[in-house]
Amino acid sequence: MTNAPDAVEPIVGWRYWRVADDGRLASLGGARDRWLPGQPFRARCRHARIDPFDERWRLVDGFAWSPHGAPDERCSCGVYAARSLAALRSRYLFGLRFMAVGEVSLWGKVIPGRLGYRAELGYPRSIYVIRGPGERHRAGLGAYGVPVEAMARAEVAFSPRLALADLVRRVELGVGA
Repeated sequence: MTNAPDAVEPIVGWRYWRVADDGRLASLGGARDRWLPGQPFRARCRHARIDPFDERWRLVDGFAWSPHGAPDERCSCGVYAARSLAALRSRYLFGLRFMAVGEVSLWGKVIPGRLGYRAELGYPRSIYVIRGPGERHRAGLGAYGVPVEAMARAEVAFSPRLALADLVRRVELGVGA
């Protein structure tokens, strides 16, 4: 007997990226987390970067770390993506200076959440650079082999209206804020 996957098509979500100095996409969490053209981005738990024999970080972090694949139900690791552009725009992310937004294909282990997903693997499906600061990277982002277009920041950035609508919906459903 063979185990068949639950889905053969990737799940599609929306996410923000920074554009690194070399013109490649980088996760918001760290410039070292580059998304390379032609290669899936593989999630890695932030604890994997820490020396497991160094006990000092446990005093600050408060988590009992044990090696695991990403994503894991007991951790917050994974490739993050919102279910829709509206869901992405309904969350204010402090200090966010993204230059690109787009659809991302997610596959491998995928953990669904209320507003989106955490996945093991991801790859851009479409990229929208922000008019002005992001447009200088438009040609270089073509290396990903997906459509690259320009959008106004107002079309993709945080929207107080969408955040309020999401809050009202959650209150009506009795779901935690």
